[in-house]
Amino acid sequence: MVYTEEFPPYNFTVNGEISGINIRLVKAACEEAKIECLFEMYPWNRAMRMALSGPNTGIVSTARTEERETQFSWVGPLKSSQNCIYKLASRNDVTIPNLKAASNYVMGASTDSAYRNVLKTLGFEVGKNLKIYREKYGSARPFAAQRVDLIVGSANSIELQLAAGGLTLKDVVPVAKIDNSHFKGNYLALHPAIDAEVVDKLQSSLDRLVSSGAAKEIELEFTKPISLNSAEMVNPALWDDCMRAE
Repeated sequence: MVYTEEFPPYNFTVNGEISGINIRLVKAACEEAKIECLFEMYPWNRAMRMALSGPNTGIVSTARTEERETQFSWVGPLKSSQNCIYKLASRNDVTIPNLKAASNYVMGASTDSAYRNVLKTLGFEVGKNLKIYREKYGSARPFAAQRVDLIVGSANSIELQLAAGGLTLKDVVPVAKIDNSHFKGNYLALHPAIDAEVVDKLQSSLDRLVSSGAAKEIELEFTKPISLNSAEMVNPALWDDCMRAE
């Protein structure tokens, strides 16, 4: 059983079916490897607990962090994109000349432990300058209402994230990018008790999907290049970095 959460465009429910870029990639890899893979949708923390309960379990899309490395066997990387910190374009009172200065303001984030651990290394602490929201994009409305000063967003999901707060890209500016070495990308994380042959078959199938171009075709069904007018942008070089998919 592969568990997942609502995290568009990577994994989400549409018309009662679990879909998304990474769900489609994993399904295609399972089909090619002739391995039966079933999917269930839960809130992230519950999905993670169930994936760790094993033995024939997994979870997607999962950031491959140092803390999680030995908890799972890994298949990937799947699709991910650059993570950046954003503020409202109208917030002239929020001045962030470098990444370290971001911790002088209040960050809104979800309960995903990967983000929380990375934000902790950047100086954000719950109860001090970090507010946690249960829903994946639960910080969007507080951000729009200026109850938090900053949010973290990735190139593939930032437009959906902002839309949850009634915002568009024109309403925000990036203030810093987060080193992606903190995440190592999104993966299918499998319980370590799963046969190593199954892991190898899935990895080989995924590699063939990537090399054949089939993975790119799946990606384009769910994402489109973000077009920005450089004449209207503050710090266009940072915008370019923040809109980079992987």
